[in-house]
Amino acid sequence: MILCCGEALIDMVPPPGTDTSPYGSFEVRPGGSVYNSAIAAARLGVPTAFLGRIASDFLGETLFRRLVDNGVDTGLVVRSPQPVTLAFVHRNDSGEADYAFYANDAADRSLSPGDIPESLPPDTHFLLVGSISLVLEPGASAIERMMHRESGRILVSYDPNVRPSLVPDRAAFVRRFETLCAQAAIVKASTADLEWIYGPESPEDFASKLLAFGPDLVVLTMGTEGSAAATHAAAAAVPAFPVKVADTIGAGDTFHAAILAALESRAAVTRSALRSLDSGALGGILSFASAAAALNCTRKGAEPPSLDELANAYPILGIARRS
Repeated sequence: MILCCGEALIDMVPPPGTDTSPYGSFEVRPGGSVYNSAIAAARLGVPTAFLGRIASDFLGETLFRRLVDNGVDTGLVVRSPQPVTLAFVHRNDSGEADYAFYANDAADRSLSPGDIPESLPPDTHFLLVGSISLVLEPGASAIERMMHRESGRILVSYDPNVRPSLVPDRAAFVRRFETLCAQAAIVKASTADLEWIYGPESPEDFASKLLAFGPDLVVLTMGTEGSAAATHAAAAAVPAFPVKVADTIGAGDTFHAAILAALESRAAVTRSALRSLDSGALGGILSFASAAAALNCTRKGAEPPSLDELANAYPILGIARRS
């Protein structure tokens, strides 16, 4: 099982053709990096659960029902009277999104140690964490403590998914980023995020830097340049799947979930199994995740594909259909 722990928020997305209007209308869409990954993993057929605080108002109910409707286990969700985090989205000409967050005293950022069970479900293979939930307190510290507690038992997978507008102290962010990498078995990051953290470097140098902190698998997304993965013994890279991009919201979250879904399907659910992945296996895992992210990009907002949609769109992947 993949347990996703972190933010669940509402994306306020401008409809097509209204992006340049300062007072345009916005569509309400469920979102949040970790939340999107939970939806993506469940649609890819992997048992998935979500751990986090979700508001009890009608916006929170929208978030909660989407989890339920997609088959995500909500037994670890805490409903809260606090408001929902709002993320207003602006898309540039290439479809990439910038965000303005409104999260003061919001439900998802207020996850407390008391909301986290003393032990996670025994069938948990992966703990997926990252993005703003590991920046905004008090939830960030609560999740970080859980990562430290669980890192010896399950595979922690971390994506920084940097949102610069929420980082008041860059140096402190970098220190915490490196601490979190040291607690993770898997680090998934975009080269754009890593350039913001460290400055320009090659993907190979980024991978080596992150592996030195302690994870056994590093996965990098490089936009239209494709993706790459490395362990301490093997590496692989694949090109991006060309698609007509509607926008990129949820693409990295879908990619992250698909990496873990592919590892689950290969029973690569221990650190020793990660270390044994060869370049061929890494390439297959990257292709699966890249295809899933590509299909997400053809749709407005975070709309990850189902496993059957992925099989139909990319028969070259050899995916067994569930239906």
